Amino acid sequence: MLLFLLSAPFGRRRAANLGIAVVTRLGLGLAGIRLQVSGDTALLNQRPAVFVINHQSGTDPIIVASLLQRNMVAIAKHELRYHPLLGPLMRMLGTVFVKREQGIGPQVLAPLLPALAQGYAVALSPEGRRSRDGTLQPFKPGALWLAQQAGVPLIPVVLHNSSDILPARGLLMRSGTVRITLLPAQPATLTPDQLRQVFADALAT
Repeated sequence: MLLFLLSAPFGRRRAANLGIAVVTRLGLGLAGIRLQVSGDTALLNQRPAVFVINHQSGTDPIIVASLLQRNMVAIAKHELRYHPLLGPLMRMLGTVFVKREQGIGPQVLAPLLPALAQGYAVALSPEGRRSRDGTLQPFKPGALWLAQQAGVPLIPVVLHNSSDILPARGLLMRSGTVRITLLPAQPATLTPDQLRQVFADALAT
């Protein structure tokens, strides 16, 4: 927060981007977490775009923020608003916080459309909540609807083993390497089941 206040005179978004770079590098570095990324890394610079991830671990938000770095907003569970490290940073980024009972439908995602129109990236998980055992859960249609409404690319970011770093119900992060695959942009006309299969195929390799 001190970093944000010092850089705020240069603009809120620039301050937020600087905050992302510092907090993610510091956080991952101190935890001994390394990212091994395969695929076309130029995809990470695509703006505007909807980035979709499979959700395995509580570390996923900071991993995705580390990958995208700048000009991004996200959707996250309401409880993260009060996280001592992630909460302030996510609020700076204009994160849309959602209570579980709301679901992730058009009424929740609609506030993200102006951000996409302004050239930002949006990151979210079609599963909604993190997997308890690492297996893919059913995909919801929200990410596809958002990309279709905004007319922007839908880019899958496949996390292979982030659950090894912080398992479900785990309290302490473990050091290690998280394998990540960036896939080419997918048509927003896919069904949720078809998009889920894209992830399943990548996870099987």
